[in-house]
Parts: sequence; C-alpha cells; structure tokens
Amino acid sequence: MNVNFKGAYFTLSKFIPILKDGASVVFLSSNTASMPGPGSSVYSSSKTALNSVMKSAAVELAPRKIRVNSVSPGPTETEVMKKVGLDEDTVKSIMNVVVDKVPLKQIGKAEDVAKMVSYLSSDAAGFITGADFIMDGGMVLA
Repeated sequence: MNVNFKGAYFTLSKFIPILKDGASVVFLSSNTASMPGPGSSVYSSSKTALNSVMKSAAVELAPRKIRVNSVSPGPTETEVMKKVGLDEDTVKSIMNVVVDKVPLKQIGKAEDVAKMVSYLSSDAAGFITGADFIMDGGMVLA
C-alpha cells in the first residue's frame, strides 16, 4: 500500500500545484486491479485504489485541462526475476506458466508500456482522461 497507492497519491498531491494547465499524468497500475487472484489481495487492492484515485483526479483536474490516466500492464519482461536471484531455468519455467495464461501467448515488453505512457502524455491523447489501459495480451479476458 505504501509504494503502490500512497506513493502515487502523495506524489500527485505534491505535483498538482506545479503542474501546468494541459498537463498529463499517467499512473502505472496493474491488470490485477481487474483480475485479483489468490495471494494478491494487498497488491490488487492497492492497484484498484490507485485506479480509483486516477478517476477522481481526472474529474477534479479537468477544469485545468490536466488529463489523468493509468496503464495496467500484465506480465511484462523486466529484470525483476534476475534481481531476486532466480536462475535462468527457473525464470523460463515461470514464464512458460504465465504465457499459458495469456491469450496472445506472449509476455509483454517494457517498450510497449513505455510507448503507451508516451502516447497518453502526448497531444495525440488530448481527449483521453480517466481511462485505464490494460496491456496484458488479453489475460483479463480469460
């Protein structure tokens, strides 16, 4: 809760006075906000709370033309598995299990998430606010 919810909430609170009118805020959430599972109650709740704050902030900041959205990735290739000390075979085994749960049968790429954040931050997304973009290869549909 401290990192996933409170960190984002208080960071936005501190930035509101210095955000220029017409700015864009993009929260990084998670597909687990839409598909909680066993053993993930705190994580899922923190991301669900973050999405709720995103929607409230979108309404509250709309008079200043500040857009607020969130991106909710599913399984995404990052260095986190290496950082926790798992060997390559274990990582591959975990990824195979995860890929089996994704309708597109692939793991997301950090670059794809970055592109979505970049898009939402651009003028091209000038009429988008209060939206959550789930990027999980269809995992929430299964």
